[in-house]
Amino acid sequence: MSAAGSPVAEGDEPARGSARPSGLLDVLRVASVVLDAEGRIVLWSPQAEELFGYEAREALGQYAARIMVHDQHVDLVVKLFADVMGTGQSWAGAFPIRRKDGSTRLVEFRNMRLLDDQGDVYALGLCADQSTVHRLEREVALSTRMIAQSPIGLAVLDTELRYVSVNAALEQINGVPADEHLGRTVREVVPRMDVDALEAAARRVLDTGRPVVDQSTIGRTPADRDQDHAWSISLYRLENAFGTVLGVAVSIVDVTEQYRAGIEAEAARRRLALIADASGRIGTTLDLDHTAHELADVAVPELADIAAVDLLDAVVQGRRTSLGPAESAVIRALAVQGYDSAEALEAADPPGQVARYAPDRLVTQCVRTASPVMLPEVKDEDLPRIARSPEAAELLGRAGVHSYLAVPLIARGEVLGPWTSSARAIRCRSARTTCCWRASWPPGPPCRSTTPAGTRAPVTPRSPSSAVCCPAIRP
Repeated sequence: MSAAGSPVAEGDEPARGSARPSGLLDVLRVASVVLDAEGRIVLWSPQAEELFGYEAREALGQYAARIMVHDQHVDLVVKLFADVMGTGQSWAGAFPIRRKDGSTRLVEFRNMRLLDDQGDVYALGLCADQSTVHRLEREVALSTRMIAQSPIGLAVLDTELRYVSVNAALEQINGVPADEHLGRTVREVVPRMDVDALEAAARRVLDTGRPVVDQSTIGRTPADRDQDHAWSISLYRLENAFGTVLGVAVSIVDVTEQYRAGIEAEAARRRLALIADASGRIGTTLDLDHTAHELADVAVPELADIAAVDLLDAVVQGRRTSLGPAESAVIRALAVQGYDSAEALEAADPPGQVARYAPDRLVTQCVRTASPVMLPEVKDEDLPRIARSPEAAELLGRAGVHSYLAVPLIARGEVLGPWTSSARAIRCRSARTTCCWRASWPPGPPCRSTTPAGTRAPVTPRSPSSAVCCPAIRP
């Protein structure tokens, strides 16, 4: 480690100047004492002065056994010293020492024999206060168990934001073995998370020392490659006992369920607001075109990117109609409304135009069966069944249509009778979902749609079970 606590690369010059405390030995205040073959003190460290209470000038040249232990322990110490010097085997253990002020302190010793280039032998004693050693042992053991058993994902990143340690919970969250984290960056381990934001936050924590609490992020890890998850991430700077920056500690909690519940609650709030808005805006006049535009305006942009309101041409002409399995649907466009979707608007039938949709088209299926039709995810092969022509299908593909919903509306108890409804593609702005609506005429009380279960439901989107709203589907 350098003076600042950073690793020194091979071949680099170590930092010059006074060394800053940066490690466990400094916390332990390990004292070192060197004795000659006779047991006299020949080297005495500042930490030994602190531990035993004797200054170097008082200790050097003295017999260690006489000033470092109580009289009743002198014989035992002399024997231990002779064993180390005679056999060359080290000795370790706790022993009561006598301080200069006469007090007793339990000290952990590590004693070993040294040999110099002249063949002379010496004894090196390394010692630390036992209470300090035991306190650190407890703290390390407690921290290790807490980290290992925590249900929260925990990691330590060094100052280069590389993994130094991860616990079992984070190993499970990331779907990567713990040893495959070590020495690698977050970007290398979980590249499909919002790595840029995480690294920027970690560097701010390193630079300022101010923690980051409950930063939200969304992404995917190898543990679940096909589904987005939401996490709450907290970061704080790690420093040793002397203030040297060691890195960043990271805690990660999976909050996917809470995140989804929040999205659903917000979607429900928006749906209720849309219902209230529709009740006040739709059916304010007997004018057909005006009511069609009201219905389209309600859907965009709160619900959708583009909405088209159409009628079966037979209804416009005052004829009752029902479609057989092989019949096409002839549809007259009344209103189109769009939000930031020029290509999808171009693919829609312009108001006033009459278009024929073949029996295999989804909108034809919708008006023929009087049942909603929904595609949660539109594939390339679905586009021809949505659009009126190959050119329109290509435009919808370029517009990024993701999902599709067609809903028949019923007027006065008649399904696709003289007053029927139909609709064109919409892509939901917030949920990234495509929906189709069909309007009914004449206006009056709010139109109602028949749900799959046969119950009545308001025209405005309410829930996926009624098949008249856009589910929250991510692209």
